[in-house]
Amino acid sequence: MKKLIVAALFAVLPGMVGAQQAPRGTMTIVNPFTVSGLTDLVARMVAEKAHAKFPDGVAVVSRPGGGGSIGIASVVNARPDGSSIGFTPTGAVVDAPQMMKGLAYKTPDDIDPIINVFSSYQMLAVRGDADWKTAQDFIKAVRQSPGKYSLGHTGNGTASHLNMAQLVQAAKLNVLEVPYKGWAQSSVALLGGHVDAIVINAGEGRALVDEGRLRILGVFQAQRVPYHPDVPTFKEIGYDVGVGLKFFFFGPRNMDAGVKQYIHDAFKQAMQNDDFKKFIASREVEVDYMDGAQTKAMLWSEYKQHTQLLDSLGLLAKQ
Repeated sequence: MKKLIVAALFAVLPGMVGAQQAPRGTMTIVNPFTVSGLTDLVARMVAEKAHAKFPDGVAVVSRPGGGGSIGIASVVNARPDGSSIGFTPTGAVVDAPQMMKGLAYKTPDDIDPIINVFSSYQMLAVRGDADWKTAQDFIKAVRQSPGKYSLGHTGNGTASHLNMAQLVQAAKLNVLEVPYKGWAQSSVALLGGHVDAIVINAGEGRALVDEGRLRILGVFQAQRVPYHPDVPTFKEIGYDVGVGLKFFFFGPRNMDAGVKQYIHDAFKQAMQNDDFKKFIASREVEVDYMDGAQTKAMLWSEYKQHTQLLDSLGLLAKQ
């Protein structure tokens, strides 16, 4: 009987191994944001390090627009055979479908997460010559002069906006909110004196910080970051705020399990490459591996948390 069981196991194993296979034909990785942004650069780096695992080739294409929803919808509507997958930060899946009607996806259950690659964070920055040396100084000044100071972010519903909004709510601040299209515009506005503070992404402004033209006052996450070890988190100074960003690969719902596992394993190996680790560190972010199931749980947790925040800001769409 034992011999029969062992024989049966060996008979099954080849089929199990064979179930994991690369997608047939060129695999397209959709970046739902602009070319040369962090999402695009990391997707291309992973593809480069994993290309040997995909004999039919890997191509990265950008399909920006609609806060990432256009590119994500193209993956959601693709065949679940691994021929088209996406790479995106959490906001496009967690926040966009709650703020906009008629999207091809509504919740994290409408995609099939494959692997989370890294996590990022945001910070509050002021000019290097500003009177405020700490976040407490800035908050005190804003409270003493309601409506006098302005705070820049990168658009309604973005992580930058949500972090700023959380701080404004928690610290009971009265500020003028000024949206910009991105770092290029907001940094010029800050340095030119058109806005008093801005919310920036990890890695942005490193040269300006080193030159003393930019000062980081606080970090929007629970732990301090090694790239700014002397900068406290807002949680440390009494404000439990912080909308982080995680960047992950995903496919259409009900993706072929064998192909999904193959892509996961290939990308996980790419993440362990020394060049990839150095590249991630150069962007002042951290490799943060999670498998598909863990990524799905993370997305649902953030989705539910953000529902209340978006509602408080009047950004929750009436479905």
